[in-house]
Amino acid sequence: MFLITHFFCLKKSYIFFFLSLLFIILSISKVESSTFKVNDIKVTEPFNSNFKKQSVIDKAIIKAFEKLVIMTIPSEEMSKIKNYKASEIKNLIDSFNIKDEKFVDNNYNATFEITFNKQNTFLFIEKKNIYPSIPNKKKVILLPILVDNLSESVNVFNQNPFFSQWNSSKPNYHLIDYILLPEDIDLVKILNDNINNLENYDFSEIIKKNNFNEYIICLIYKESDKFKIFSKIKFKDKLKIKSKVFLEKNISSSENIENLINKIKLIYEDEWKNINRINRSVKLPINLSISSKNFKINEEFQNFLSSTDLVSKYLIKSFNNTDVNYKIIFNGSPKQFLSIAKNHKFNIETNEQIWKVKYSDE
Repeated sequence: MFLITHFFCLKKSYIFFFLSLLFIILSISKVESSTFKVNDIKVTEPFNSNFKKQSVIDKAIIKAFEKLVIMTIPSEEMSKIKNYKASEIKNLIDSFNIKDEKFVDNNYNATFEITFNKQNTFLFIEKKNIYPSIPNKKKVILLPILVDNLSESVNVFNQNPFFSQWNSSKPNYHLIDYILLPEDIDLVKILNDNINNLENYDFSEIIKKNNFNEYIICLIYKESDKFKIFSKIKFKDKLKIKSKVFLEKNISSSENIENLINKIKLIYEDEWKNINRINRSVKLPINLSISSKNFKINEEFQNFLSSTDLVSKYLIKSFNNTDVNYKIIFNGSPKQFLSIAKNHKFNIETNEQIWKVKYSDE
């Protein structure tokens, strides 16, 4: 009888130990996921009698914040956030690291890595009446189609400078990586056969053939004194149509083409940022529980919470030998939370006031 009682006491102690360990890991993980890291900030400053290390650091801080702003704010709202000082931005920084310091030709050169506190940075941006976006990287398939209205011809691959130069340069603040379709003779024929109806043409079969669900179809109409850009953009099962006219008269040089490509890319960067916006004025409180008997599932769940940017705050309210009870603040709708959780293999039962988490591999 003593052995049985002792066994159950050990079992409860074992569960309590791992639940306590889980709480510690959860706290550490949340700290690590609450920052924005901006890499590869290069600063060069003349090394002379006026050289001051602090001015170099201030310059790096401003450059890093400018890069972060470009990655989190759509271009049409950039004018709202300007005229800030390094002293203001310093309050948003958790840490910075100076790498590759060297002196070349009487110049000081250094590369900085600066980490911004996510919550403080969001607050700073939101005070400018802007809802920022999470700077998520994105890969998407792209089909740039050059349509010459004068000759009534379609150029897709070799004869299309937009295709050949699309990925020739990529600013380090761009979020989207473009995957160009491989050359396909059948595709060229389809497009030429539908030259008068390309804006209404269903490209889904072409895209499915290449095993992609998300895509950008970029129709570039070349006219005598301008370029009309008609885009079909499909991100996260949402199809958007964008149309814009650029008054470039020619694309005779690689530089002209690259400039126009970057203007077109800005349309897609802004659309991706808009999709990833966070409205933190929406605060949905969620109470849920998960079984405490499987430490691995609890660890997976707290990793999910830590990595989900729409989760602004969470904590373990209580735990015992059967359940761990969480309180979560989510910046979105219940449907959004359930969808994101399901994508991470967590199925949530919502028929009770306290939701119950089930892992699909259980």
